[in-house]
Formats: sequence, C-alpha cells, structure tokens
Amino acid sequence: MIQAQVHEGRIEVQEPIPTSWEGQTVKIMPLTPDDPLPDLEARLAALHRLGPAEFDPDEREQIRAQLDELNRVSAVAEFRGEGDRR
Repeated sequence: MIQAQVHEGRIEVQEPIPTSWEGQTVKIMPLTPDDPLPDLEARLAALHRLGPAEFDPDEREQIRAQLDELNRVSAVAEFRGEGDRR
C-alpha cells in the first residue's frame, strides 16, 4: 500500500512508488477518519507493550540540553521573522 494525499484536486504520493509498479493501473480508495490504520495500530500496541521510556541521568541531561538549544534557535528565528508564514 502506498499512502498519498489529495491536494487541490491532485494526488500527491507520500512515499516512493516501487519500480515494479511502472505502467500498472492502480485503484485509489479513500481512507476516512473512521478507517483503522492497521500498521499504525500494530506499532502503537507494540510501543505500549514496551512500557514507558526510561533514561539514565546522563541521557536526561543530554535530551534537556538539546531541547533547550532547539527552543533557543526557534526563539531567535521567530524574533527574526523566519517562522512559517501561512
């Protein structure tokens, strides 16, 4: 299965199409919010079975430092007006 999105009346493929599919006809079926996502559901269940993430103190400090740096960089970009202008 290949995932795609419809944008302004066009289908935009979200991942590479296998070369073996070249020249084949495809059937496009919409995925509604009520449809289950089996891959996603299976992955979420596997993550849930693993339990909560645990980090040692050094890892926690490294994560905290990286998040602080990301916050600093994004604040500078926002101040300079480099943020997303949708």
